[in-house]
Amino acid sequence: MVAKKTVKKTLKKEKDVLKSVEKKVKTVKPVVVSTAKTYFKSAEKQAKKINLEKFLTDALYMLLHPVKYFTSIKADGNYEDAIVKVLMYGLLTAGIKILFNLASITLLGTISALILMPIYAILITFALAGVMLFFSYLAKGEMNFETSMKAVASCIFMYPLCYVAYHIAFSYWILFCFSLILDLYILFLIYTATTYCLKGEQGISKVIFGIFTIFIIVLHFSASGAVYIATKNPTVGFKHHFAKMQKSKDIAPIINIK
Repeated sequence: MVAKKTVKKTLKKEKDVLKSVEKKVKTVKPVVVSTAKTYFKSAEKQAKKINLEKFLTDALYMLLHPVKYFTSIKADGNYEDAIVKVLMYGLLTAGIKILFNLASITLLGTISALILMPIYAILITFALAGVMLFFSYLAKGEMNFETSMKAVASCIFMYPLCYVAYHIAFSYWILFCFSLILDLYILFLIYTATTYCLKGEQGISKVIFGIFTIFIIVLHFSASGAVYIATKNPTVGFKHHFAKMQKSKDIAPIINIK
């Protein structure tokens, strides 16, 4: 009898527990479904943002219509798109670096490239945003960091482009041409962004950027500029300088004899 009563009590408890669990499941289910839908929507939005084709299309549009593109940039408090764009181009640069060094790169080198290149891209973006604000201050434009950062983030496609250009340069003079052209083009993008994004006065902007244009050209043709160019591709740049130094040593005794 005691055994039968114990079994009945146990069965009753089991039924009570099952009913309790069933009630909780019914209560929790809508919340779980709602949360899952939110996560899926968030993931879908993120996937749309991380769309390399869209970023490349934007980059092409900016190349062809820089004034229209920079004029369309507004300060709305949304930094996320700009940061995602910068990180994407940082990862793209990391991928290109790994491909260029495929024969010699290690697992540690691969991991460090995938971590460091996006960080460099972020640092470059914030540094250039500060530089743009300085130019805007000189040109009596707006001092809006968000607009400045978004403008630089739109130009960050130059990061992988410059990396590729400098590393395919197989001679010093090709590296010299790439360096000069790309530096001047980046300066032009900063000028356009300062004038049309931050609404700097065109007359003052032209004078400021004219001075910096002359400075970049003089730098590339100077002795210190040669070292600056060499840092963009040390293999080609310093090889050229070592060959030049060796040649001057070979000529030196002839000069002394004369």
